[in-house]
Amino acid sequence: MSANRWRRALASGGRQALVSKGPGDTRCKLDAGQLRALEAVLEAGPHACGWSDQCRTDPASSRDSSPKPDPASNHRSLSR
Repeated sequence: MSANRWRRALASGGRQALVSKGPGDTRCKLDAGQLRALEAVLEAGPHACGWSDQCRTDPASSRDSSPKPDPASNHRSLSR
């Protein structure tokens, strides 16, 4: 639920309007063929897709050479 929708529900129905109504639509949207294909990919593991380990982070992002901010140099965060 978005913040605006939450706020409108609270305004119109009070706290009772925010009580959970249970899980949403939980039906799988994949057909049988798609489920089989997904299962095969998951069973094959990350190595079959060219990954060296379980990490799915893009290797290019780890080669970013731009300087990273040093949290210790942020005096505002340390003064509180």
